[in-house]
Amino acid sequence: MIGFDTTDLLRAVQETIGQITPDEGVLRAMGVSGAEIFREEAKHNAASHAKTWTIHRNIIMKHLPEDSDGAQRQAYLVTVRKGGYGGGDAFYWRFVEEGHKFVPKNTKIGKRGNKIGWAAHRKAAELEYGTASAPAYPFMRPAYDSRKSDAVNAMSLTLKQQLIRNATR
Repeated sequence: MIGFDTTDLLRAVQETIGQITPDEGVLRAMGVSGAEIFREEAKHNAASHAKTWTIHRNIIMKHLPEDSDGAQRQAYLVTVRKGGYGGGDAFYWRFVEEGHKFVPKNTKIGKRGNKIGWAAHRKAAELEYGTASAPAYPFMRPAYDSRKSDAVNAMSLTLKQQLIRNATR
């Protein structure tokens, strides 16, 4: 029987792993690779109910420097660019994601010139996820739920590639 003493090898491997500290560039590359998976899936989901393609065009990924901590943590957000009413941005994306109730116009104009009754607004605010008249067409949450493992795999692969690239320098 042949025996091997692997304690020195194990100690050397543990020391090497202890010396590897990913820098900010490696973490940012990992974050981008994971966030791209979610962004592309959200775009794919939004395209299935697209009428004007405004939401699809405005799904973005952005770096959050206030939530990032250098070489310890890098944060990214996949969201929809939402500007003011009338612009090219998709300010209404949450109405599509969660559904909404149509608020009818009030035919009576009050003393203050209000055309929409407050009772209708209160009823609309009580609803959370869609109605028969405006159902929810979620695209962000299903993207996250369906592609979590793919994003983790992409981030692991990016880490491996970055460590190999940095080791050959």
